[in-house]
Amino acid sequence: FVNPMCGSGTIAIEAALIAKNIAPGLMRENFAFMHLKNFDKSGFENLKREAKQNILQNQDFKIIASDIDPAAIKAARENAKQAGVEKNIKFEICDFEETEIPDGSGAIILNPEYGSRLGEEKKLEKVYERIGDFFKNKCSGYWGYIFTGNFSLAKKIGLRSKRRIPFYNSTIDCRLIEFELYEGSRKQKSQELE
Repeated sequence: FVNPMCGSGTIAIEAALIAKNIAPGLMRENFAFMHLKNFDKSGFENLKREAKQNILQNQDFKIIASDIDPAAIKAARENAKQAGVEKNIKFEICDFEETEIPDGSGAIILNPEYGSRLGEEKKLEKVYERIGDFFKNKCSGYWGYIFTGNFSLAKKIGLRSKRRIPFYNSTIDCRLIEFELYEGSRKQKSQELE
């Protein structure tokens, strides 16, 4: 699992939690339901104990998270430490195109700026074009995913998507766009399968 442009590390951390079978919120000490009149404290403690026993300790997986901003990587490392998965994620400070892509197959997910808040749309066109080139030239054998709230910028990737899954990021209408990444053209891929 590779997460260039990882920012504060949320996606890479969630991937590590899933790979280790760590239940959501397992580290939390307080939930609103604990204050309800009929809250079953011993039942909840049993569930937590069972969830902790189900954590997979010796899983063989590789997660790489990168960002060009050293402050983002520092925050991502701290967040991973808080989540108990710091040792399961390799962090890199680099431009997304320089991110290590291991041989074989896997998933790559990027969450680039949308142009609505952090950057201007015109400046970001080149970034989205570079993402398409990165996928095409460096990531064959993987599944590529882009999480974006800017559909006109998504077209700049220049690759045909396999599917588009609707999501919201707060009030922003977004899509998780999936790409099957392989060498050559779709026609060549079809001929190889025949």
